[in-house]
Amino acid sequence: MPDHGHPLRFGSFVTPVNRSAAHAVDLSQRSEDLGPDPVTFPDHPYRAHFHDTWTLLSWVATTTTHVQVARTVLNLPMRGPVRRTRS
Repeated sequence: MPDHGHPLRFGSFVTPVNRSAAHAVDLSQRSEDLGPDPVTFPDHPYRAHFHDTWTLLSWVATTTTHVQVARTVLNLPMRGPVRRTRS
């Protein structure tokens, strides 16, 4: 396997199922305590039993101190465009 000049890192993959959104946040905090970095979430806006990935990423980012957060799947066609409004 080639060496790409950076250390090997391990992370956590948290599936944002609709148990309780706090469950996904608790798993992310536990991952931070154990050391894996980053914590990742899939983005599946068409699955009704998944919480919104972007909201969970924001919540995890505010409740952890050093773990990196990311999404593993990004469904741009399922998301509307972001538009800036002038005030």
